[in-house]
Amino acid sequence: MFFYQLFKEIINKILQKRVKPYKIELKSYAPSILCKSLKLRVVDSGDDESTMAELYALEWPAYSIQSYGIDFVASPKHADWIVVVWSIPQNMQQATIDAYKVIQEPKVVIAIWDFAINGDPRFTNCKSAKEVLWKVDLEIPGNPATAKDIFYHIASFTKKI
Repeated sequence: MFFYQLFKEIINKILQKRVKPYKIELKSYAPSILCKSLKLRVVDSGDDESTMAELYALEWPAYSIQSYGIDFVASPKHADWIVVVWSIPQNMQQATIDAYKVIQEPKVVIAIWDFAINGDPRFTNCKSAKEVLWKVDLEIPGNPATAKDIFYHIASFTKKI
């Protein structure tokens, strides 16, 4: 019996020191965009899928970005804003410009990842979103940016608009 109680106390101390699961209070980030609709078109021009994985994570139950009215759409005709997640190579520049022309007013461009903001120095034919679209309204730095950072920046940007 003594060993059982000792074992139980040791286990309880270990469990108390364990890191509790990370829970995000998204309502504190986005009260202004609650119950509004925002459609994002993602322009992915050949990244390593880490940023796309973070964008997909926004739709998981931990973040549930769709419950706040933010959704990703396949067509730029249905999008409110455009999201660029990598530097834009030469063969994607015209397609990115065409997608930008089709999105609705106000035309907002979000650049996620350092290469989308500053361009990729390893390749000469890749340009940043600012060089191709001549403006970037919201820059989310990171290598890659986490889902929490992406949501926080988008929510705080919508408060300013």
